[in-house]
Amino acid sequence: MRRGSGPPAGPDPLRVVETPLPLESYGDRQGYDPRFILPDQPLPLPGPGRWADDLVGLLPEARDPGGDGTEIRYTHFSVRMARSRGLPLCSACNIDGSRSRRGLPRSDVWRRDPRIDPQAQNLREGYGNDHQGLFSRGHLTRREDPNWGPPEIARQAEADTFHITNAAPQRQGFNGGIWLALEDYVLDNADRVNLKVTVITGPILSAEDPVYYNRQIPTAFWKILAFVHAGTGELTAIGYRRSQMDYLPRPAGGRFVFGDFRDSQVPIRAIAQESGLDLAAYAELDVMAGASPEMEIRVASAADFYLSR
Repeated sequence: MRRGSGPPAGPDPLRVVETPLPLESYGDRQGYDPRFILPDQPLPLPGPGRWADDLVGLLPEARDPGGDGTEIRYTHFSVRMARSRGLPLCSACNIDGSRSRRGLPRSDVWRRDPRIDPQAQNLREGYGNDHQGLFSRGHLTRREDPNWGPPEIARQAEADTFHITNAAPQRQGFNGGIWLALEDYVLDNADRVNLKVTVITGPILSAEDPVYYNRQIPTAFWKILAFVHAGTGELTAIGYRRSQMDYLPRPAGGRFVFGDFRDSQVPIRAIAQESGLDLAAYAELDVMAGASPEMEIRVASAADFYLSR
């Protein structure tokens, strides 16, 4: 398949609505809580770093006087977006494992967010049937993760994850395995008295990303998880990177040569360098804080992760 060309999108296998919800329906979204795990050790939303001049801002009528104008708040999670790519830079979520309602039905209705410029939100281009080489709308904050608390709040959180602001192009085969199991594994190893986890997820956006269907596609994604470790009682963070290069269609006349492991635990300092975001608060808590940014540990399952120093 030639990069930048291919079959038309055709019928979309996922439900998509063009009409956004009314702006006033978002008035109760509190977003990501930096003090969610430990009130005296806040974990801020990642800073914009080198993306400071490229952030998508909220429309004037949607701005919260107490916000920074670029944090897009949902139920139990928040998103920052890059205008030049029309993709999220990160999605940060609070998970309360003791109040989880992960069995909720899947709403499966993708939509734009009326609080930001619709031109910064790609709802359809490049997305569609996997067997045509098109991409899935891959959740950054997982559908199940913010679904906790009272039933009506959990249902709202689940539906909120289907905003296109919380999605990036992913091949269907990529979106599984360790990527989905890591949060559950960390919750199993968290302090049972404080069964809370913060998960921040994002794509690694590069000027060299390949182009399919007129869109640059990120070749790798990252996660940072912060939690109170059951053994040490300390606030701890780990970093994870996953490549989807093996799942991407080959460019015309050749194949990709890519040296990174598909799944690896990496220093959060490396994620900061690659993502361009300010992750200093998490790097200080990293179990790999003493490692070189070039260090990576190949993992075959969630159980291979180092959760303490």
